[in-house]
Amino acid sequence: MKPTTTTSLPRELAEVAEQSQSLSDFGLLVREWNHAVTRGDITNRPALRKAIKRAPARLHTRFVDGEIADAYLAAYAEWVADQANITRPKWTEDSTRYLEEPWFANNARASLLVLTPASFRQRNVFTLPEKVVHLRRGRPKVSAAQKKAKARERDRRYRERIREFIELGRKQASTKQL
Repeated sequence: MKPTTTTSLPRELAEVAEQSQSLSDFGLLVREWNHAVTRGDITNRPALRKAIKRAPARLHTRFVDGEIADAYLAAYAEWVADQANITRPKWTEDSTRYLEEPWFANNARASLLVLTPASFRQRNVFTLPEKVVHLRRGRPKVSAAQKKAKARERDRRYRERIREFIELGRKQASTKQL
């Protein structure tokens, strides 16, 4: 089952909210976002910060149980920020992104009461989120287009240096002939 209005896979949590038309869409899109983070090029802190920075649209008026999705997104962004050791986005502090009544992801309530991370518990969302923070050392991945542009620039600089050496050689040869 695919989300009803998906135009592209979400790269930011805000895009999850933009594309969600129901709670089931929301669940699938969160999984797609998880996939983009764990398998895509979101492998460093700046990229992860960007992926959670923009405030998602509110979903409580868009579909039934949208308030669950609102609280989940805030809790998830906060939890991801804590896992990556980056600053929590300001939008997660919004007091309307909390549930009044507890919501449990499944019937294992006793386990969820104990194992749910604090970011979720304080919002009355009891679930075990998928761990998506797997930061890698080294340079971030770049696209093929970025690699080509960088190679073109490097090649242009090389050709410019060769021209300068040729010109310098010509000047030295002409001064020796005088």
